[in-house]
Amino acid sequence: MNEKCNGGRGVAWRRWCVAMLACLCALAALPALAQTLRWATRGDVESMDPHALAETTTMGVAGLIHDALVERDRDQRIVPGLATSWQAVDATRWRFELRRGVVFHDGSPFTADDVVFSILRAQQPSSQLNFYARPLGTPVKIDDYTVELRLERVNPILLQQLSAVMIMSRTWAVAHHAERVPSYQAREEAFSSRNANGTGRYRLAQREPGVRTVLERNPAWWGRLEGNVQKVVLTPIANDASRTAALLSGGVDFVNDVAVQDLDRVRADPALRLTVAPENRLIFLGFDLGREESPYVGVKGRN
Repeated sequence: MNEKCNGGRGVAWRRWCVAMLACLCALAALPALAQTLRWATRGDVESMDPHALAETTTMGVAGLIHDALVERDRDQRIVPGLATSWQAVDATRWRFELRRGVVFHDGSPFTADDVVFSILRAQQPSSQLNFYARPLGTPVKIDDYTVELRLERVNPILLQQLSAVMIMSRTWAVAHHAERVPSYQAREEAFSSRNANGTGRYRLAQREPGVRTVLERNPAWWGRLEGNVQKVVLTPIANDASRTAALLSGGVDFVNDVAVQDLDRVRADPALRLTVAPENRLIFLGFDLGREESPYVGVKGRN
């Protein structure tokens, strides 16, 4: 990850498949002269619907616009989000107390109705986030600021899965006929594909698919936002060389996916800062099957 250091830039975070959060937080603490962060990335945001697509850039931007009940801090610990506290009532029932006084970007209040709606919506077959949402069980409203998750079975990673499910406004979704998650695989479009209304640190100000996505700071956000970035302009630049050239020339301030072949050039530029951090995700498990006798029980074979 890289940032142009001509005086420094601050940047806010929400979450980028967990690892992005920690890196953006670190950048947010830097002194800054400008309040607009020009961000380039390999891919565009594929949908503004927070439940449509499990893809890094899409989820990262969704996490700046929306909040989840719980989130991760810089050290990747689970901390309160839209839920201030929670407890396991028994092995298959979890109760969450919700944050009061939170409003969506359109000014409407956040309540338990939005939580129940969002979890059920994310469980729909057309949602690529349903593998996170389905193990959360059935959400039940106890009162306006209390929600219970009633599980089919014990779920030891419930909080980790809950951190991936963004909360939408039920009233907004119903008003715009966006109760159903548009299928990304079927190339379906809905109002939620190009518009958004969350409770998060930033609100969607402009959306031009394939060109730019502009976010503006949410002055009504319930938390304490680090850094001074008032506006984020995300520009997709698919070509690795062009993206690196934009960074080196000062055309953009921040790139989160520098190509491996360009790392030395970035590292050598005194005006750039290269930040490396671990990601909290597993791509695949690969078994060593190249030996005649595999060390894994019951597994034998060759490549």
